[in-house]
Amino acid sequence: MGVCDSGWSIARRSTNLGAGMAFEDSGGWFLKTMVRKHRIASGATQQAIADELFYSPDTIRAWELGRATIPLKMLARYAKACGVNDEIIGYMVQVAIARREGKPVEADMRFNALFMSLAEEFFGSFFKFDATFIPGPLQLKEYHDLIVRPADPEASDDESKDGWVFKEARRIALEDRPDQPMMSFLIGEAALVHLRRFSEELYQKQMAYLRKWAKRPGVSIRILREPVPVRMSGFSIYQPEDMPRACPPFVYTEIADTSWCIDDPDRIARYDELRKRLWKMAIRIEVYRDDDRRDRMA
Repeated sequence: MGVCDSGWSIARRSTNLGAGMAFEDSGGWFLKTMVRKHRIASGATQQAIADELFYSPDTIRAWELGRATIPLKMLARYAKACGVNDEIIGYMVQVAIARREGKPVEADMRFNALFMSLAEEFFGSFFKFDATFIPGPLQLKEYHDLIVRPADPEASDDESKDGWVFKEARRIALEDRPDQPMMSFLIGEAALVHLRRFSEELYQKQMAYLRKWAKRPGVSIRILREPVPVRMSGFSIYQPEDMPRACPPFVYTEIADTSWCIDDPDRIARYDELRKRLWKMAIRIEVYRDDDRRDRMA
């Protein structure tokens, strides 16, 4: 267990696989869930995949349920048949090798983003805090283009465009969930102050969008006025909450060019205590007004 810099370790949780209790690790969950997601999106059946790979439908079913390990030599072909793109297949191979060798995954921010987006589709609850920016799934495209893009001058235009496409896909996946996960977003007031100084019109549009999101079932958004140390300025917590297709809980955090998915239960508990403390200090967006703050700054 544990965590490594820019890494992602393989946590385990008990799960009911239909024939008694078993243990599932995060790596295995990522592999089976990613291929199942893409297979369903492509419209292919388990029978069609089995025919293409010359395996039985029972084998494909066992791979999707996690009852059997996908052979490393078959992983790329299997994922390709299910509609997974080459980039994600490359990450899947890394995960499979790490599981076989019992080592942490040497992950980058892109992989961690893919892992989080998958968790957003299947976990029962998650909490996101950002002290300086509005969280990705809640951003308008104008906010992404005019506020987020200039903050990362090293990113190319293509990378910025791809980043927005990825955010849009995450938002759509959240909106399309048939269940009602508990989604909590904590936004630092500094993000709103900066936005309002940049453009009053965009500020009003973005705030209206946030309030619209806050009306969705299971969604809570709060604004934190108090400053926090840099080391606490952004993190996310993902909890399964008995969702059958979730993996073990984890925390995500990043600084500069390094990011972590932390699965250690003690560290998750400490982050959760911080979450509770910050959440209690924050203001519900439904009643948030910044007029008094602007008057004091005048």
